Amino acid sequence: MQKFKPVVFLLFLLLLVWPLQAQKKAPRTTKSKTAPTKSTGSKTASPDKTEKTEAAEEKVDDLLPTPKPRVPLNPAEPFGRIILLPLDDRPAVAQFAHLIGAIADYEVIMPPKDLLGRFTTPGDTKKIQDWLGIVDYSKIDAVVISADMLVYGGLVASRAPDTTQAEAVKRLEFFRWLKHKHPDIPIYAFNVLMRVAPTASAATRLWRDDLARWAELMDRVPKTNDAKLAEELEQLKKKLDRNLINDYMAARRRDLQINLAMIKLYEEHVIDSLIFLQDDAREFGLHRHDQLILHERLKALGFEDEIPIYNGADEGSLSLVSRAVLDKAKQKVKVAVVYSSENSRKVIAPFEDHPLEFTVEHQINAAGGQIVKPEETPDYMLYVNAPGTNTSEFTMFSKNLVADLKAGKAVALADVLFPAPHHSGADERLISILKTEKLFDRLTGYAAWNTAGNTLGTAIPAANLRIYSKQLTDAPERAARATAAHLEFLMHRFAGDYLYHDIVRLDINAQLRKPPALPTDEFPEETYNRINKQVQERLQPLIDKFFAENFQGKSYSIGTFNDTKREIKINSLKGLKIYLPWPRTFESTIEYKFDYIIKQ
Repeated sequence: MQKFKPVVFLLFLLLLVWPLQAQKKAPRTTKSKTAPTKSTGSKTASPDKTEKTEAAEEKVDDLLPTPKPRVPLNPAEPFGRIILLPLDDRPAVAQFAHLIGAIADYEVIMPPKDLLGRFTTPGDTKKIQDWLGIVDYSKIDAVVISADMLVYGGLVASRAPDTTQAEAVKRLEFFRWLKHKHPDIPIYAFNVLMRVAPTASAATRLWRDDLARWAELMDRVPKTNDAKLAEELEQLKKKLDRNLINDYMAARRRDLQINLAMIKLYEEHVIDSLIFLQDDAREFGLHRHDQLILHERLKALGFEDEIPIYNGADEGSLSLVSRAVLDKAKQKVKVAVVYSSENSRKVIAPFEDHPLEFTVEHQINAAGGQIVKPEETPDYMLYVNAPGTNTSEFTMFSKNLVADLKAGKAVALADVLFPAPHHSGADERLISILKTEKLFDRLTGYAAWNTAGNTLGTAIPAANLRIYSKQLTDAPERAARATAAHLEFLMHRFAGDYLYHDIVRLDINAQLRKPPALPTDEFPEETYNRINKQVQERLQPLIDKFFAENFQGKSYSIGTFNDTKREIKINSLKGLKIYLPWPRTFESTIEYKFDYIIKQ
């Protein structure tokens, strides 16, 4: 019988190890109704932790000081690296993410720009996956992926039916390959819910408004039983080409199936973190049907507190870059929100379908933060300038903003008022106040562009990583890089959201609308070249002047090293480059660096 002992021992080991392996590969368990609720963004990168361990970690996060990040041996190297597949090639989704990552001294690495497509030309999904397959992942801390770029070739392509559902599902298999090859690298993904309106382009110019109205009324009429609206809907059905409706619905049905497939990948631990972003929305529309289906699926799986659905799109990469950095350090940034009025909390901002405070909460959570009260020692204050605010309320709001900045508090400003005549840029009352008080460079974060979701999703990640970057104390070179990156992006937002949107774009659009009016949705090449040159000529001197008045020659502390206080002095602006990324005036690309020196 002695010769059978090894066999018995092996069987014993097999019985011991088998349940552990099964446990590792098991799907996420559905949480019970009595399970403790986790805030969005609190789930860690590891998919194998039990609920007990997660709860214990949450208590540690709440009660103990946040741990210091690991220190690389070489201060000349970036503190971390993130692979990003952006939503498309626009500055707001790609360049912003790179600049925000630099605030934490993280290098954000993206595919070559020519693979990402341009406007109505989709990205090359095959070459993108080839590029992702040959990246050296040995020094990568996290991967952030736009599912829409991965499977369709970008946001605009996601609104067209050109990619079949079968092709899209097949392309999602990349996530499984990545997790299999690099199981220790967390995967952060974001996926857009299709908006109501088709893309504004020359090709859709004649019918897109009618199709958007049809999509809105298809949801609104059954819910309101409004006879007048029902008649309008019938007229639109007769007016619209049936092929346009069919293409629109084919894209919407396919996109919903991909949304559901992304939830499945999260359930199976292939994706570690997932957010859904509702692209430009209205109170009524076919997107509401999609949201309902997704909410029901998330509720059935117990993921409602883990996978958010909220208004936004372009800022998804920024939020998840911030989240990835903070998750790596096992930290959360505490944010106290100050609204311009109590009424502004409940306002539904343009192109959104939920109250503003819903969007604020979800944007903070998605970017790795948590909301606290002002008396709970926040890491920074988020001032939100919004509609629904009267003159006296605005006066008090701006007075408190100035007082907090002058007191040396960390303050970020999300300006989502979007007043006339530009409807997409800064509130010039705040610009005037900040200019008078000389406080532009004192802000921890700032944004004021397009939608509330876009603005919040830019200001919050930038502020988060500015707070985080103050822990980078291993070498003055690193602290200097991070501080310069913060100041560069801060001025970048005033250059884009104020100087461009409030001044240059407003004037150029007014000129284009004079008889004979030219459309601003998509320029022919000759018009693009002319308008692009005008933007360069008008914006460059404004940026030079703003830099000279608010940053040039100033010094900023970067900390104490070897018992010596160090700071950087900003000398000049170098490499300023301005151009329109797409053939329209909607946004501009602004590139530059600060030239600085480190001094005692």
